[in-house]
Amino acid sequence: MDDLPDLVAGWIGKPVIVVDHVITVERGLWANFCVAVQDGNPLYWTYAAAEALTGSVIAPPAMLPSWAIEHDWLPDRATPALRTLELHFMVKDALGITHGLVREVELVLHEPLRPGDSVRAEQILRSVSPVHDTRLGRGRSWVIDVVYRKPDGQLAGIQTLHLLGYDKPPAHDKAHDKEPH
Repeated sequence: MDDLPDLVAGWIGKPVIVVDHVITVERGLWANFCVAVQDGNPLYWTYAAAEALTGSVIAPPAMLPSWAIEHDWLPDRATPALRTLELHFMVKDALGITHGLVREVELVLHEPLRPGDSVRAEQILRSVSPVHDTRLGRGRSWVIDVVYRKPDGQLAGIQTLHLLGYDKPPAHDKAHDKEPH
């Protein structure tokens, strides 16, 4: 029998965290990204080249999650910013698990972002495994989808994260394992 807390079970299948239109997609910001990774794709740089394929330049699709990360500081912020992937930390805390890591990430893109767009990101817990033993310790696995939508509701993409939360086993004192000579 699984002992998944009701609080966590109640999160499954619903948007729990919503990050709403944090930053406007802007060509200067994505140019910095392209320079850093040396990506010369003309769809990101040249209006004339992009016109035939996409109607205008587009933001690099790999940047989709970056447009929905809250800034740690804002001049008028009254409450602390959400941590990136806040739902993961909420699940970990609710389960009393001390360590966590991302095992796999998949990003499915639906519509490109263009200058002036923004996104709403909804974090949805999809599943939580029963407690199991891993090489890192005892824990659970869970899956979170982050659904990104443009202001008009159009789906921009879905990021699926497979996560592992675990507790390290107690340290073993090897000094007591030594047999007398």
